[in-house]
Amino acid sequence: MVALRKNETINLRIDASTREVIARAAEISGKSLTAFMTEAALASAQKELLDQRFIGVDASVFDAVEDLLAEPARANEKLSALLKSNRQWLD
Repeated sequence: MVALRKNETINLRIDASTREVIARAAEISGKSLTAFMTEAALASAQKELLDQRFIGVDASVFDAVEDLLAEPARANEKLSALLKSNRQWLD
């Protein structure tokens, strides 16, 4: 595994109690404060970016999906039977 060169700096100003909570969590997880904060910030940033992803479709596709969603629900007999069956396949 190739280590990425870390040459960027971010400076933060936080209150002492916030720093203490983060430092305790980092210690419990066996990580340095920098590694803990970097991983947490990266995970949060990735989640935020994924939540903001836009998927564009043609108007005809959108209309077709909208029509399907507007239809009343229909029972799926095979699915109903499966859910009522012996559930040995569940843990």
